[in-house]
Amino acid sequence: MALFTDPNIVTLDDLLQFESSLIQVSTTHGIDVETKITLAVNSIGDRLMLWLLNSGGSDPQFLQRRTLGLKTVVVIPTLYRWICFDSLSRFFAEAYNVQLNTRFQGKWTEYQQEAQNAADMVFMSGIGIVYNPLPRPPIPTLIVGAGAITAQSIFVQTTWVDSKGNESAPSGVTGELLPAFSSVTIPPPISGLVQPPSGAVGWNIYGSSTDAGFGLQNSTPIPLDSSWQLSSAGVVAGAAPSGGQQPNFYIALTRRIQRG
Repeated sequence: MALFTDPNIVTLDDLLQFESSLIQVSTTHGIDVETKITLAVNSIGDRLMLWLLNSGGSDPQFLQRRTLGLKTVVVIPTLYRWICFDSLSRFFAEAYNVQLNTRFQGKWTEYQQEAQNAADMVFMSGIGIVYNPLPRPPIPTLIVGAGAITAQSIFVQTTWVDSKGNESAPSGVTGELLPAFSSVTIPPPISGLVQPPSGAVGWNIYGSSTDAGFGLQNSTPIPLDSSWQLSSAGVVAGAAPSGGQQPNFYIALTRRIQRG
């Protein structure tokens, strides 16, 4: 699972699984879907932070919470649905205010209620946190040179790994159409601005010949300062990405904590 502070925890593609007409409506009425997602994430983040600050000793990271912020909060399925439904509620609220179409008003009301139901589920089940967060890496860099690889397509994404085998959510995807007699090198996902997270001991690379069906390309985690090179055999079939970290702990939110 992704961390709440990872980029793109919810995207347009996530919302399309609930509303296939979203692109058409946004284009027709000039509504920026990404803005609605950002507003939803920021609003929900404020509420989560307030809950955590009021949770006291039930949060094992309570003394560091103001410093940590939401960096250790995991986007569990109920929280994911809350973000999606709140984003859709905001989207159809604007669509209704622009068009005054009762169909949009119905969608607005429907998703507003779904968002509240999802928020209640988060409230009742608790907020999932990790003790050692591994944020999503940046999109990897593909360096193409001369070599022995045949003409083919390659798509890759990366993850951080810690000493216990925990893995971050995968990075965004980058790809390249390779000409014949190529080589592919991917440097480690660090730079002057991006450093490995505390606790990371290596990184994994996942590859595919399409933009789906990614498989692990390395047998053991790649050292933090080492690059990876595609073999002449091309992309291999490997295990799929884990999808990110599982919570180490759930913080129960008591009824005395503010809701709504």
